Amino acid sequence: MSNNKVSGIHAFGVEVPEDMSLKELIERLLNEGEVELEKELDEETRQSEPQSEADKWQRYADMLGDLFDVAHQIGYDAYMQGDLRIMRKVLQVETDVVDLAGIVAMEKSRAAK
Repeated sequence: MSNNKVSGIHAFGVEVPEDMSLKELIERLLNEGEVELEKELDEETRQSEPQSEADKWQRYADMLGDLFDVAHQIGYDAYMQGDLRIMRKVLQVETDVVDLAGIVAMEKSRAAK
């Protein structure tokens, strides 16, 4: 990790200290992403109707897709750097995200009925 950044996520402007764990990185990305989303929502005109249950689950599915993409990029970068320890951790994270996405899909299907 040159200059304490993981390639593939510089666009997010997240600097990653060398001693930061993958879990800490993902939590940081999620927290900063949520803050940005809240800012965007505050700037937009809010709808008078409450968000539907299916829309809520779709939002979760979208965020999980983004999380998977970031984890996959970290895994690819680790592979290119020859860091098998990070790759194994990323595979665990990707598996957890896929499992969670299955739960979200099931809940979204229930909400749509």
